[in-house]
Amino acid sequence: MIYKSNEECYPHADDVLEREFADDGFSKGWAMHCKPVPEYYFDSHIHYGGDTYKEKIAECVRYHAGKAESLGAKRVLIMFQIYGRKWNYGMKTDNIMDNFPYFTEDEIKKQLDGLFINNPNNNKYYWAAYMNYQSSEEELVHASADMGACFIKLHNAPIIEDNAPFDIWYSKYWQNVFGAISERKLPVLWHVTQRFSSSLYTNGGRNVYWKNGWKNGVIYTNEDLLQVFLTCCRRYPDINFIGAHQIHIGWDRLGELFTANPNLYVDTTIGCQLRLYDNFYPHDKEYLRSVFIRWADRIIFGTDTFWGQENTEKIDASYRQHMRFIASLDLPQDVLDKICHGNIERLCHIPAL
Repeated sequence: MIYKSNEECYPHADDVLEREFADDGFSKGWAMHCKPVPEYYFDSHIHYGGDTYKEKIAECVRYHAGKAESLGAKRVLIMFQIYGRKWNYGMKTDNIMDNFPYFTEDEIKKQLDGLFINNPNNNKYYWAAYMNYQSSEEELVHASADMGACFIKLHNAPIIEDNAPFDIWYSKYWQNVFGAISERKLPVLWHVTQRFSSSLYTNGGRNVYWKNGWKNGVIYTNEDLLQVFLTCCRRYPDINFIGAHQIHIGWDRLGELFTANPNLYVDTTIGCQLRLYDNFYPHDKEYLRSVFIRWADRIIFGTDTFWGQENTEKIDASYRQHMRFIASLDLPQDVLDKICHGNIERLCHIPAL
C-alpha cells in the first residue's frame, strides 16, 4: 500500500504499522496518515523572573507549567539565580541577567521547598542554578547539587555588557568551580555567543548585549568567546556542555564541533522556531531533517521563556513555534523522543515518565 512506502523519509506512527499485523490485520489501513508524535516535551530552558516569595513562586510555576503541559510539555526545568559571598546586590549593573531575581542558598532551600525540593511526588518540576560570572564559588555548586539542581547555567552576556575578560573562565577560581561541577556530575548550560543581526522571525534585536559592551570598550569577538568555551569542553571531558541557542552558529559548523567534542550538546531555543502560519521551504526541511536525525543524541528541546516576566500570550506563542519546528520536520519516533525529552533526562539522570 502507498502509505507503507519509504518509511525512512515519510515515517508513520508505530501503531499505524502495528495495525498491519495486530488482530490478523483487522484494522489494517485505519488512521493510515498518523505521524510520529513525541511522548512528551521536557522544556529544559526556562528563566524564573517572578516574585521571590515562596507562595508566589509556586503559583507562577504551577500556572505556567499547567499551560505548558496543555501543549505537551509535561516536564519543565527552571533556572533560578543563586549567589554567595563574592557577588551581592550592591554589585548589580544594567546587564540583562541582573533583571532576574537572585537567591541565596538559604533562600533557595526555603523558597523551593515542597515544590522542587523535598517533594517525593514531584516528577514534573526541576530546577537549575544560574551562577553570575563573578560568583566563582565551588561552594555554590555543591550547595546547588545538594538541593537537587539539575545543571549549572553560565552566561556570557554579562561579561560582554560589563567588558569583563572573555577568558575569565580560565581563572583558578573558575577552574575550581568546574572541578566541583565535574565532581557532582552536573551538565553546564552555557550561553556562549551572541549574534549581531536582528531577527524579526525570532523577535531578536540588533547587536543585543554587544552595543552595551562596545560602549564599555569591548574589542573581543564571538570567535574569542567560542574558543574559550571549546577549550573548557576539552579541559573537562567529564562535563556535558550544552550550548544555548545552537551557539548562534550554523549546523555545518556545529556538526564539526559535535564530531570533535563528544561532550558537546545544543538546545533548540530561539533559532529553532517555525511560525504558526509558516512552512519550511522543501530544501530547508530536507537539510534540517537530515541534521536532526544525524545528531539526534546531541539536540535538546527548550524554549528560553521567562516565567514571571513575559505575558502568557508570548510564552504560549514561543511553545507553539518551537514545537511546530520539531513536529514539521517529520522525524522518526526515536529521534523525536530523544530530542523532546530523552537527552536532557539522560544528562540530568532523571528517569523517563
